[in-house]
Amino acid sequence: MNFIMMIFALCLFGLGCATKPSTEKDELASLHMDIAVSHIQKDNLPLALKELLIAEDLSPKNAAIQSNLGLVYFLRERFELSERHYLKAIMLRPNYTEAKNNLARAYIEVGQYRKAEPLLNEALQDLTFVDYPSVYANYGVLEFKRKNYSKAKEFLKKSLASDRENCLTHVYLGRTHLELKELILATDQLEKSISFCKPIGVDEAHYYAALAYYRNHQRDKAMVRFEELIALFPMGKHSDRAKQMLALIKKGTL
Repeated sequence: MNFIMMIFALCLFGLGCATKPSTEKDELASLHMDIAVSHIQKDNLPLALKELLIAEDLSPKNAAIQSNLGLVYFLRERFELSERHYLKAIMLRPNYTEAKNNLARAYIEVGQYRKAEPLLNEALQDLTFVDYPSVYANYGVLEFKRKNYSKAKEFLKKSLASDRENCLTHVYLGRTHLELKELILATDQLEKSISFCKPIGVDEAHYYAALAYYRNHQRDKAMVRFEELIALFPMGKHSDRAKQMLALIKKGTL
């Protein structure tokens, strides 16, 4: 499963967020959107996009369809298209907090931090928004990217207080400890994150746990985690880097 998708709760996919269909076309569009949501959950993004484009053609002013298109394009790393559809969703529904939160995450991904922050502030001010832990998580990632590690740690901990099993929030907290040179806290946190990331096919926790062990002069444990990553996630995002690190450690050149 694509690792980026794990930072989104199911409600952010637009599930149950569409307005009540008012015409036959709207009803059909809603059906295609529900099918698309199912494909997103299974990480079948091409089929999800196909269904959403059909839904958009049937109901072009449906904000939830636009938001889901934004999500799929984000997961396909087509960030300009993602932004376009999130903005359209917000234009159609100005109080659409889910779309604002997800658009902020897209802006964070491409380094447009000044655009992301006001959207996150708006989301936090919406006291009716139930998925506030994801807003805290996104704020934590924002501050991490800006190298404000103390603030990042604060937001990530707030998120985990309510969403205790979010793989990437755990990983970013561990990485924050690592950047702050809190090596024992980093290794403990990243080891904990493995239990949440491994079942969903995300290799982030293994990679950064191995780095934390290496920086803490525990080379044997670092090697074990790199080897596990390569065995469990041969096509993972960090597989090639893990192979390179493992080779350097074994040669004694690192």
